[in-house]
Amino acid sequence: MPKLNIILTTIVFLASYLVVPIAPAILVDSGTHWLIVDATPEARAHELLNALTELLVARGKVPAEQLHRIEGASATGAEIHARLQEIGNKPQEQETLIFLYHGMVTKPRGMNAMHLLVQGDELKVEDLTLNQWFKAAGRNRTVVIIDGYTNDTNLSAYFANRETLGTAALNVIQSAETATATGEDALLQQLQNVLSVDTTDVNDDRHLSIIETYELLRENPNFAAGILAPTGNVEEALLKLSPALKITTFPEGALILLNGVEIGSTPKLITENLQQGASTVTVKKAGYLIPPPKTAELKLILGESAHLGWALEPIAVYGTVTGIPGEAVREATVWIEGTDYQQVIGEEATYRFDEWKAEKLLTLGKTYTLSVKHGELNYGSATFTFDGYTAIEQPLSLAKKTWFEMAQIEFERNNHQGAVTAFQNGIERTTDFPPMSPELTILLLSSFADAINKLDVQDVTYIVVTAKLAEQHGQPALAKRYWEQVKVKAQKGSPASKLASQRLWQLNRGRYLINIGLVVLVVVLLVSSAWTFYRYRKSKQTVS
Repeated sequence: MPKLNIILTTIVFLASYLVVPIAPAILVDSGTHWLIVDATPEARAHELLNALTELLVARGKVPAEQLHRIEGASATGAEIHARLQEIGNKPQEQETLIFLYHGMVTKPRGMNAMHLLVQGDELKVEDLTLNQWFKAAGRNRTVVIIDGYTNDTNLSAYFANRETLGTAALNVIQSAETATATGEDALLQQLQNVLSVDTTDVNDDRHLSIIETYELLRENPNFAAGILAPTGNVEEALLKLSPALKITTFPEGALILLNGVEIGSTPKLITENLQQGASTVTVKKAGYLIPPPKTAELKLILGESAHLGWALEPIAVYGTVTGIPGEAVREATVWIEGTDYQQVIGEEATYRFDEWKAEKLLTLGKTYTLSVKHGELNYGSATFTFDGYTAIEQPLSLAKKTWFEMAQIEFERNNHQGAVTAFQNGIERTTDFPPMSPELTILLLSSFADAINKLDVQDVTYIVVTAKLAEQHGQPALAKRYWEQVKVKAQKGSPASKLASQRLWQLNRGRYLINIGLVVLVVVLLVSSAWTFYRYRKSKQTVS
């Protein structure tokens, strides 16, 4: 029986282990202690330090018990020393000490040392002494921020300070007179602003360093007249930020899918809704091949950052051009109808479009015509549908076209002058042209009619063509006018004269039939009248 209980207990334990989810990492900066010293009586500074402390707990995830504050009359050298000893007695997993001092400082004449002017009997703490206390605390890293104000007139002397505080420091020294005018809390306010937003993490390593803080502070005009000097290992972190995943692509603007869910476009810094463990990221941008997805492994700890990036490869519309047997295709022009994309092919007889302009990208899902032209009459075309993410291989073949076919092709390319020129080349060989599109017919008719109306055109061929175009456009009255001009100007008995007579008869067939009918009617009436008169005379003779 005892053995059975042991087995059942083991099964229950294993089952509970399997069904209980693994809890995500708790975001706590357990490795950092802060000692904040405010050696001034200013109430505004106390309020800002209170807000800064709250920010360190909420944003920096520093446990409240690791934040130490000394203010006002308590800001003595003895108290600072005691607090540092207290921190030094803490377990050694706390590896970083950040010391923030807000108060008066001085640099005695002839000395390289800087002194913090504190309360109590000591009245001042020398930087060398402070460093000794830091070393005794036994922290691996000590980061110091001095927000100092001085009555010394030679601020430049602070640059000669040979003692580097801690392992890294940011020394901000301002004239007490200037600070009184601009506000003695400028650094505290700026520091709070710096710590409150993600954009301060300029290199996306999720550590707000001394040098990053310095770069942001020196843009503030309040510090222009003072001393702003980073020293030591300026890459040391003031604050570890929440974990983040940064997604970038070149070029930018690709859609991001995190574990299959759309979350925006590149570049993007993701700090929310991250999951512990593996996350799969896919990116896609119209005009570029979809690259293989990538995986980011996150522990969800403070200061953690992961970066996934892709150099996107543009998709290509490409292929080979086949010419007419016996003719080369070098310098043939290939273009995508309705776009600015066009290129001239070389000896290899291939084309390739893969440099897409964002503002002129082909429309997703749209079918395009791909055309090729070589010389004046060799032409070919094919269609493709642009899906935006897949390369398209489309071969093209050239075929011999007539001038009239080229006129229609040029017109569809919106090359109206080219269409008119091609048509004119065609009628120099024959005036028997095929039906054109209604739009092209209107263009040609307008062009030829305008020339005939403005110029004394003697070439009967152009008038014949204009008449035919008028007929194609459904303008019989206009066509008759031009056929009549042909009949007048063409040599009698010539093909053009005979054609004009034929077309005029056909166009006037109704009138001719009416005229014939009227003649027949007159003849019938005359014959009938004559017959009636004849019978009347004959009947008179019989009676006599």
